Amino acid sequence: MDLSGMMTYVAALSVSTERITEFIKRFPKASDYLSTKTTGVREDLRVICVHLLAIVIGGVLCWFFPTQLAPTGIVIPVEFADRFGWCLLFGVLASGGSSFWNSALDTFHGVKTKLGS
Repeated sequence: MDLSGMMTYVAALSVSTERITEFIKRFPKASDYLSTKTTGVREDLRVICVHLLAIVIGGVLCWFFPTQLAPTGIVIPVEFADRFGWCLLFGVLASGGSSFWNSALDTFHGVKTKLGS
């Protein structure tokens, strides 16, 4: 497995994970809890829930679309336990990348808003 192919795969997975996570966070009932920032323990639990949601979404995307997203050189195993492990690993990696893309998009949006004013 080549490193650049793996990085490309994780980048594509993390962008799609971030977009789907943001979409789910906008659902009416979920939005009240997942998108509203608070303080203290409640904020810590909210952040943990958002990260767990992103891990699950990244794992599910890896599970259902292994050949569409993966470049040549990355082979997702077909055995259930092996495939689950790989998809969980890529889900965790995509979750970390998801928060990076979310921060980057927020920064670009802030710059765009500032320049547009």
